[in-house]
Amino acid sequence: MVKVALNILADVLFDLLRLETYRDPTYLLCSRSQCDITFLYGEHRRMNKHIPSNSSKRHCPWGGHWPDIAVTDNALGDDIERIRLTRNELQHMKIFPLENTRYTELCTILQDVLNRFDKHINPSHLYTDRLNKILENTVEREDVECFKLEIKSKL
Repeated sequence: MVKVALNILADVLFDLLRLETYRDPTYLLCSRSQCDITFLYGEHRRMNKHIPSNSSKRHCPWGGHWPDIAVTDNALGDDIERIRLTRNELQHMKIFPLENTRYTELCTILQDVLNRFDKHINPSHLYTDRLNKILENTVEREDVECFKLEIKSKL
């Protein structure tokens, strides 16, 4: 899941920013390798082009929490907030393993987010395909236990 947050989600924010500033000669966008999610989120927030749906209920339109975003809120600003919240949740986890329920919830949220960005940005390699490829490579707990036993038996 961390690969998704660090790679695909940052790529989404970068591609959207590049798309939004393409014709603005005054905007100098760094290379993708110099941009992390925090920087890219800040740029989108500064541009204030894609405002989250329920922002009228808050003092500031940006920086909400998970309960602030309804499942039916599908604006680009909502998805930018979902990316920020996902990144923060994964980055600041107190324990390393992600609970199965939360893992499934995040996968579903990200599938929906990436599907909407696939349609809006139309990337050469679909974000949803990249996510599915990563999820296919997930190692199950039973596999890890088998690997441990195999390694111990060779020592």
